[in-house]
Amino acid sequence: MTEQFNYWGNIVEQYQKESSISCTDFHYGPLIPGDRFLKLLPKDLKDLNCLEIACGGAQNSIYLAKNGAKCTALDSSKAQITYAKKLAQENSTNVDLKLISMEEISPQLGNFDLIHSAYGLNFSSSFNDVIAISHELLNDNGILIFSIPHPLFSGEFLELDNESGLFIKEYFDIKPEQRFDEDGKEITRSYFYSFDEISSILAENNFLIERICEPRLCENPPYTSELWEEYREQMQSFPGTLIIKAVKNK
Repeated sequence: MTEQFNYWGNIVEQYQKESSISCTDFHYGPLIPGDRFLKLLPKDLKDLNCLEIACGGAQNSIYLAKNGAKCTALDSSKAQITYAKKLAQENSTNVDLKLISMEEISPQLGNFDLIHSAYGLNFSSSFNDVIAISHELLNDNGILIFSIPHPLFSGEFLELDNESGLFIKEYFDIKPEQRFDEDGKEITRSYFYSFDEISSILAENNFLIERICEPRLCENPPYTSELWEEYREQMQSFPGTLIIKAVKNK
């Protein structure tokens, strides 16, 4: 947790400044359509009790709150929570923001109809534990929606002899993306999971998968940045984001 905290604490100001993340559509990842197009959320959001894990600036919780949901959002970074509080105030919304890491989630948080996370669960080395506690926190028939980097995004994009494509050295044991500080010290990891790993973990924790989405890129996405736009040409031919919608099985 300490490494994650330091990582986000050091980059939050720059990250939020350079990223364009909408509060008027529910986003699932960079350069792809939001829920206005994908329609994964419940149709009626009024009074829906929602929990966002690894919320960052809590833009998705703010969107849900604008549409009548009751929202709790947590993150391990104090800087992210501070930014989220300011953003919620600017949008005249009430979001219960908590400084809690994914690994510290407990049943005391309450019960929820929807648990969601966009590009957050990939930063946990305890993916199974987060899924397990999510099942415990959800009401009967509660919904879990999360997006993570697609396993194909672990590959290297190559151009050879006027042809371009993706090279993946090892799919069955995908190494995490390591991130380092200026001194070369590893400060965080972003993990990749195969479809088999994800489906097995969800099944073991009594979830039924309802939708699997591999969205194509779109114009005017609800989440983008200059850095992500540099990947647009490469990502036209393969999915960069994997979205899972699962329902709690009694």
